[in-house]
Amino acid sequence: MAYFAKREQVTTLPCPDCAKPLTIARSCFEVFMLCPNCQKRFPLKPFIKQSDAAMEEFMENVYCNRI
Repeated sequence: MAYFAKREQVTTLPCPDCAKPLTIARSCFEVFMLCPNCQKRFPLKPFIKQSDAAMEEFMENVYCNRI
């Protein structure tokens, strides 16, 4: 049985534009923050220091070359 990690996870981190909770997501090549409310996409790096439990759990299953 193969295990496939989640492709996205809702976090408690607020969107810089609308303050709604951001979703951390991954593609085949990168990890990024996405706002489901305003549909904006943000690079991961500015949010790393604010990391919450959901983001930490999600990042445990991401290859380091995606960061």
